[in-house]
Amino acid sequence: MTHTRYGFILTLLTLSFILFSGCKKEEEATKEFMKGSVTCSIPTYVVTNEIVSAYAEGITTPKNPAYFWYSPELGIDTLWDRNITFTVPETPGTYSIELTAEAPGYYISTKNIEITAINTSSVSGLKASDRTFTDPRDGYEYMIKDYGNLTWFVENLAYAGTPEAPVGVAYENSGSIDKLFGRLYSWNEATSSHSGSGLGNGPQGICPEGWSIPTGEDWEDLAKALNGGEPLGFLDTWEGLGSICSASVTLNGENMWPYSPDNNHSNDSGWNGIPVGNSSDNYQNFENVSVYGMWWSSKEVNDGQEACYRYIHYNSSAFNLHYVDKDSYGISVRCVKLK
Repeated sequence: MTHTRYGFILTLLTLSFILFSGCKKEEEATKEFMKGSVTCSIPTYVVTNEIVSAYAEGITTPKNPAYFWYSPELGIDTLWDRNITFTVPETPGTYSIELTAEAPGYYISTKNIEITAINTSSVSGLKASDRTFTDPRDGYEYMIKDYGNLTWFVENLAYAGTPEAPVGVAYENSGSIDKLFGRLYSWNEATSSHSGSGLGNGPQGICPEGWSIPTGEDWEDLAKALNGGEPLGFLDTWEGLGSICSASVTLNGENMWPYSPDNNHSNDSGWNGIPVGNSSDNYQNFENVSVYGMWWSSKEVNDGQEACYRYIHYNSSAFNLHYVDKDSYGISVRCVKLK
């Protein structure tokens, strides 16, 4: 009798488990996948102690999912809201946020976000210059250095214009990092839509008074100075100059340039090239950080439809040349003047 009773109970438990499992599988089978991808407006780079606001979006079906945020590192403990505001910690570093969309009848959709908090001590590896220039328009100070017949900024321009007439953008619209990276400008913004030729004869554009956007001849003068006095044409590849003009810079202790046996980023020239990437589609997209450093010239090509820039790629020792449209592409600026 005892064995029979135990067997009966075991049978009931087994049937209950089967029924429960079947219901659960049937419930899961009725779920659908959300359409779209979870995203938000948090930039990749933020400044320590900065107050950051962000908005969750990206899911198109269902129309109004619930979004929640989770990040113990940032003191965010499962906040259910599309909007979020938090203060970046005072310690530089990389912080993670988990953003999830949830709705009845749908599988959840999750995105893991990483933000890098930086401050003025985050970037190291640049070669200091014994001379500086202070832009009277905003008080920003830039290191400067002489090469050949010209004096160059050896930091990227960070001028943002005025509240009434802003110019350029920080990478991914990332707040105050422009002083560390410089800003990205379209050619038309950088040059005020004016080309130039001749040594020290470029347009002032967005440079401070007395400074200008480098012409093709200015770039050639730099190349000659760095190439032991041997001339290099503006359209040449400038093999080897990418290595001596790019700095082995670190951001929060991590190398910004990926390792390459073809470019050791010796920065022997002290020109301090860093890979801050570019923008495209009228500042809608940002790309190539840690891959390319790019700098405008004031020279136009293709009947004035495009403009030239020089670039350094992490995997090449060259300081090469390319050209793009003048309106939608945003890259860095170095200002020059005659000595």
